[in-house]
Amino acid sequence: MFFKTDQSHNLPHHPFKACIAPRPIGWVSTLSADGVGNVAPFSFFNGVAQDPPQLMLSINGGGPFSATKDTLQNIEDTQEFCVNIATYDLRDAMFRTAAPEHPDVNEAEVAELEMVPCELIKPPRIKHSPIALECRLTQTIALLSDDPTQKNTAIVGHVIGMYIDDKVLVDGKIDVQKVNPISRLGYKDYATLGEIFQLDAKWRKS
Repeated sequence: MFFKTDQSHNLPHHPFKACIAPRPIGWVSTLSADGVGNVAPFSFFNGVAQDPPQLMLSINGGGPFSATKDTLQNIEDTQEFCVNIATYDLRDAMFRTAAPEHPDVNEAEVAELEMVPCELIKPPRIKHSPIALECRLTQTIALLSDDPTQKNTAIVGHVIGMYIDDKVLVDGKIDVQKVNPISRLGYKDYATLGEIFQLDAKWRKS
């Protein structure tokens, strides 16, 4: 089939997100300007540069209490955020923090997540997430939106600190199977890791 994305597709659900899968989940912890904690997952997320390390997450639309989602408002106000890696063991808590809450409500408390201080930024990290990336905002990018009241925004962050649980390190390398991250697919589907294989490019310099 083929359809123009600004026209009807005659499918029960829009297939776009199912076409780009799997997508890693950036589980973002922030603080409001008044110090209220917030935790929310985003699957439009990935690394975008290595030197210096930078990542991107996209925040779409608003919430029931504001035209701007709490995570975006907090990042814009404080210039700081932490990206925690969502794992299979934490899947229920991650899913719970996706629910819209009032800005005065700390999702970590609702989901019974234990939070601990970061090293370089004020927002805390999720204690039992094996990897946490401490970020400072470097750029916000206004994205195209069909509805002017529902803005789409890309956030670019400079990763200034990285927490890695020693338990997921093997011979100095992150063992992603020990991390056991979950990824977002389309519709209501999520996934864990399947087969892992290596490709060794002979032309690549070590």
